[in-house]
Formats: sequence, C-alpha cells, structure tokens
Amino acid sequence: MSRPPLHTHPLRVFDNNAAAAIWIFVAVWLAMLACFTYIAWRDGGIPQVGRWAWPQLGLFWFCGMGAAVWAASLPLIRLELGADGLRVRERYPLRSDEKRYLSRDLRRPRVESMRDSEGDERFNTVLDLPGDRRVVVIESADRESAERRCEQLFASLRSVCRGFSG
Repeated sequence: MSRPPLHTHPLRVFDNNAAAAIWIFVAVWLAMLACFTYIAWRDGGIPQVGRWAWPQLGLFWFCGMGAAVWAASLPLIRLELGADGLRVRERYPLRSDEKRYLSRDLRRPRVESMRDSEGDERFNTVLDLPGDRRVVVIESADRESAERRCEQLFASLRSVCRGFSG
C-alpha cells in the first residue's frame, strides 16, 4: 500500500524570495557585459586600454560567471503548512527540490542574529528541520520584523500542523 501525500492543499504558506533580487542583478550584469563585449569585438578592442582590453574583459567574464554560479546556488523558498506537516520547496534557476516533513519532526522556529560583511547586524528567522537542515524563512535588518515573522510561523505550526509539539 502506498503512503498518501502529506497534504494536497496548504493551509498556510511562507515565502522567502530574496534570491530573486540577486538572480536579476547577476542577469543584468551579464547582459551589460555581453553588450560591452560585443561592442569591443565589433570595434576591434578598446582603444583607451590597448592590448589589455581582452584580458580585462576575460577577468570580468570570469568574475561574472563566478557570480552566476553563486547566485544559482541561492533558492527561492516556499514553506507550505498542512494538517500533516510541512512541505519545503526550493526553486533554483535550473532545478527545484521538494521535501516533506511530518509535524512531529519539526522544531520551534527561532531568530538568529549575524553580522554582514559591512558589520551591520542582520536577523534571520530560521526553521530547523530534521537531519541538521535549516531553512531561512525571512532575512531582515529589523529585529522586530524577524521576531514577528518567527511568532507568526510558530503560531501557524501550532494551529495548522497536527502533532506539532515544538
């Protein structure tokens, strides 16, 4: 006998689409770089730079491809809460993953504090999942916003997911 699906219609949904901004930025960067490369190729180089034009463009392409690979590793996240548990959907530019978790296996969400590369404090609402896995539900510079979202997620888990003990 096959096991029925965890849930077919989510009762509550939480999204983290922060990666979309990075995907768009990198796509625009590469598009501008492609246009500039075409102009340089059409005109036979960049007169102001001389023989270093192609190595410099190559360096920009190398960094651009590195940024594209990095951006492609960041997913759009969708948490769907149902009566029997949680469905986590991670969508990448070229693939997607979906995992399901039973209510009893979920832990209480928490707010995590960190510093970014410029020293500014950032706050993430994190849901720890079985197998040392974690999902960032919201990323914010405002602690209150992250705590509010954490409480919303916790309240939703308690009210929607039967068997959640958190």
